[in-house]
Amino acid sequence: MFQKQGVRAGGAGKLTYKPSTDEGLIPKTLIFIRDQLPDWRDDAERPRDVAEQSLNFHLCVFLNRRSRSLLPMVHFQREVPQGKARLVDMGVLGTEELTVIDARGYSIYEPFLVIEAKRLPAPGLDREREYVAGANRNNAAPTGGVQRCKLGLHGADIETAAMIGYIQKKTAAYWYDMINQWIMDLSSENAGDDCEWRSEEKLGHFDCVDERGISTSVSDHHRAKSCRTNSIRIHHLWIEMGSANKSSKTQ
Repeated sequence: MFQKQGVRAGGAGKLTYKPSTDEGLIPKTLIFIRDQLPDWRDDAERPRDVAEQSLNFHLCVFLNRRSRSLLPMVHFQREVPQGKARLVDMGVLGTEELTVIDARGYSIYEPFLVIEAKRLPAPGLDREREYVAGANRNNAAPTGGVQRCKLGLHGADIETAAMIGYIQKKTAAYWYDMINQWIMDLSSENAGDDCEWRSEEKLGHFDCVDERGISTSVSDHHRAKSCRTNSIRIHHLWIEMGSANKSSKTQ
């Protein structure tokens, strides 16, 4: 879905992918989010909170403001219900009465794309691998971003999801290697939560633009039998929060 000029992990480059007029709403939405991340980070009016919930709220507000003119067919919503007891960080919904994607219709109440966001690093050593997998210390409920998609706790009936990484320390190249190592480690462990990990689920081709502090990658994952789809593709969109581009201007 993202076909771009190859860039060495951690190296400066240019993301050259542009959607053509006949491409679907999901690719256009992913590109829109990616392109807005640096402007959101550099917005002088943005509160400099570092907590995940605050970052999610501020990003959602910013994306909705920009989408009115740049992508008016979508709306971003925080904390979208997933089943009866769970919320995903953000959902993307169509603004028309019915949004059709791949021959399936989505009402104004149904997100066609779900987004989980995580801080890198996670707050606390006991949550170190939470971008990928983890468990609540009180009730053992799954807390990992990729893990929740694999189990169908998020996006159980869709084939594409996104994860936003707020990089607060170290570099995107560091986290790319670290996350892939965690997936490799999990593939040799017994997770015990119906979440089977495989080595081929590692993040794939990595594109990084150092001057803007944005990086992208894609991973494909097998899913629990309870999901409507056998697999899910996750688009990883990362922003280095300390890499403000002084030349960036907000609209």
